[in-house]
Amino acid sequence: MSHEALNPIHPSVLPHLDPTFIELYNKHVANTPSGPIDLAVLRSKYSVLYSYGTGPAPEPARVYDATIPGHNGDLIPCRVYEPDSPGPWPVHIDFHGGGWGLGDLDTESHICKHIAVKAKVAVVDIAYRLVPEHAFPIGIQDSFAALQHLSSPAGRTQFPNLDTTRISLGGVSAGGNIALILAHLARDHQIPLRLVAVGTPVIDDISQYTTAHDSPFPSMQEMEHAPTLNWARLKWFDQLKWRSLSSEDEDLRQKQLAEVKWYANALNAPDFTRLPRTVIYTAGCDPLRDEGEAYARKLVEGGCEVTVRRFEGVPHPFMHMDKDLWQARQFIDLIAGHIKGALHD
Repeated sequence: MSHEALNPIHPSVLPHLDPTFIELYNKHVANTPSGPIDLAVLRSKYSVLYSYGTGPAPEPARVYDATIPGHNGDLIPCRVYEPDSPGPWPVHIDFHGGGWGLGDLDTESHICKHIAVKAKVAVVDIAYRLVPEHAFPIGIQDSFAALQHLSSPAGRTQFPNLDTTRISLGGVSAGGNIALILAHLARDHQIPLRLVAVGTPVIDDISQYTTAHDSPFPSMQEMEHAPTLNWARLKWFDQLKWRSLSSEDEDLRQKQLAEVKWYANALNAPDFTRLPRTVIYTAGCDPLRDEGEAYARKLVEGGCEVTVRRFEGVPHPFMHMDKDLWQARQFIDLIAGHIKGALHD
């Protein structure tokens, strides 16, 4: 007996998707109802949201949790992955995705494991605080405080097996945004970085757009109804971010807005010169595709060394589906290769 899928792939996107992804989606997602988003439920399931497509990851020699100073000195969790090779190891710092309101130390654990083993580096994954419980841009502030600590004498004392003179940054989605923004802050605070390597980063401030058609980026219209991340879900995340600012105390709200600076739209960064070598991977069926590539062009115009590539046929979180998608496996291998080359040369 045939039945209609509860959550089918939109016909406008279907011709652009890799058949392997279509099969994967139809098997695991298409018959899942797409009701209202509940933050608590989504958080509880987020780390396994794409587990249907995630392959096994190699096990590093050691994995352990610790705490490090975040914004204003508050301690935040981190997880350290150490490779099976003699230390001290150079350090890749990962910032997970999740629209600033989701995610934890399990979100990108399989990617962190691959990087630690394949690049022969220590990976430190940062559990920055989330909106709306904490005001945006807390994720950026916590992450920069973590970078400052790791690169300081105090960080070297806490982690004697880490060579924090050799650091790269990375992340996916909102985590990619954090890594790119931190490159500017690190430059301005004389923290040397060897590399920034990100996937499908969030760049633009969509609060200024009522509909997808208001965006200057064609991918917002072309992929308005993309599977896994569409315009409606992007707006939901964006509203979550801005809802984190005070709505009752106007003086506090103005102070919080001053803290946002240019971070809401990374294209508004005041200076695109003297930034570290940067790798940006986008996805063909991601509404965020064109803004990520626009950011890469700004880096080129600033005289920075940039690698940018679009993985066609796949949606925003494709790198979590390495069991089935060659694009995900290649993404992980390329990221690990860039990190290995940058930190071990």
